[in-house]
Amino acid sequence: MKLHPLSGVWNALSRGMNGGAVGFFLGMMGITVTDGPISIVFVLTVVGFVMGVGYGAAFYLLFDYELTADTFDVTSGVINRQHREIPFHRIQNIDVTQSLGKRLFGVAVLTAETAGGGSTEITLHFVSEEKAAWLQSTIRDRKRATGGDETTATGDAGRSPTQLFALRSTELAVLAVAFLRPGALFIALFGIPFVADLGQSLLLSIARPFGGPEQLSVSALSPDSALVLALVGGPLLLVSAWIVSALVTVVEYFGFQLGRAGEDLVYQRGLLQRYSGTIPVEKVQSLTITEPVLARPLGYAGLSVETAGYAPGQADERKSQSAIPLSNRSRVFELARDIEPFEEPTFTRLPKRARRRYFARYLLIVGGLIAVGYLLSQFLGGFTLWYLPAVVLPITPIAAHYKWKHRGYHVGTKHVAFRTGYWRRTTRVVPYYRLQTVFTSRTIFQRRLGLATLTADIASSTSLRGGSPAAYDIDSDTADRLYALLGERLQRALRSQLME
Repeated sequence: MKLHPLSGVWNALSRGMNGGAVGFFLGMMGITVTDGPISIVFVLTVVGFVMGVGYGAAFYLLFDYELTADTFDVTSGVINRQHREIPFHRIQNIDVTQSLGKRLFGVAVLTAETAGGGSTEITLHFVSEEKAAWLQSTIRDRKRATGGDETTATGDAGRSPTQLFALRSTELAVLAVAFLRPGALFIALFGIPFVADLGQSLLLSIARPFGGPEQLSVSALSPDSALVLALVGGPLLLVSAWIVSALVTVVEYFGFQLGRAGEDLVYQRGLLQRYSGTIPVEKVQSLTITEPVLARPLGYAGLSVETAGYAPGQADERKSQSAIPLSNRSRVFELARDIEPFEEPTFTRLPKRARRRYFARYLLIVGGLIAVGYLLSQFLGGFTLWYLPAVVLPITPIAAHYKWKHRGYHVGTKHVAFRTGYWRRTTRVVPYYRLQTVFTSRTIFQRRLGLATLTADIASSTSLRGGSPAAYDIDSDTADRLYALLGERLQRALRSQLME
């Protein structure tokens, strides 16, 4: 089977542009070194473009893919020919992505990821929307058939997924407001100077007819005035970041739907760029229920799952995939238990000396800021507000209390659960049979208070971003006891699976 004809045009033009850029660069280097005529740049650019177009067209003509009874075969390459046969049982996800431009032309990009793989095995750039949907459902059916569940495979083949959840507009609005993306702070940080410059020009144009200044200069402000201006700009930065974050969330999760096809969860989402993919339930390592501080009073929560392998449609946030972005808490727990049955967690709180540790940590942070401010005041004349961070001292015990209050752990009969976070409280549920290893750790500060951290490692790379599931600052003796208990239950769960 061949790719969509638009793929040939895209390949030819994109590789032609790359070849032209290389030719332009080589031409500029040539006339710089040899002081040759400028026409050499034009000639090399045209030659590079033509060669790139030819290579791109040849790549499209020689690219071929096929579905056999047991494998997904792809043949590609112009000079170095490659033939890959991917068994269906190794394919973990078949994802379909459509940007706004691709939707206008009725094409999509289909990618195939293998179990345990961190990179894309196969990319079909482009296929028609109908062909992408057919490939996605067909590979999913054949994957289940090769997995040995022939009844499920033949019974579900060709059927549309059963819808489990659809994100309502009210839930999307709450989701946009409740979740602040850290990356939005950087976008706002670069965007505010432009807005500030525009606002300054507007103020000057209004004030100038009334004898106002010709220009404003932040450098002319005293250090204290500059600090006050920065404190005023802080809330502006936060509000701007919140607006950016809300817009990105709406664009990303617009039209979110979750369904079930056999033993897999299937989803689609996106306003400008549509994503469609699968979440293999058999690969789920843990469940994470998230309750943002702004959504908790309304009874809302979100559910994400972590899989052993690639999680679709998440770019840099791989292996942690939203199953429900936001919905009623009871509905979230209902679906979570449908994926992995578990009892209602009853969390054990940390010892109270952990709260003292958090209080001391916050005092050290505030003290460090005051010390830095004092040192700056010795070098900056007119800077007298070095003690300003002290205004947050009265709330440090409150912050320490809420940090302590929202941390805990639960050891169930078949699952262990960990809870942490106030602003974004997360509850992570891990079945014993999904544990890879359990270990305890103690920092020098924890040892002084008789505390330790118990970590339950799973086959997921979210530790690179959000940390492995862990019980922080629990009693040291309790950590050792839980270490032995979880290890014992892991072995028991594995023996039970072998017997089945």
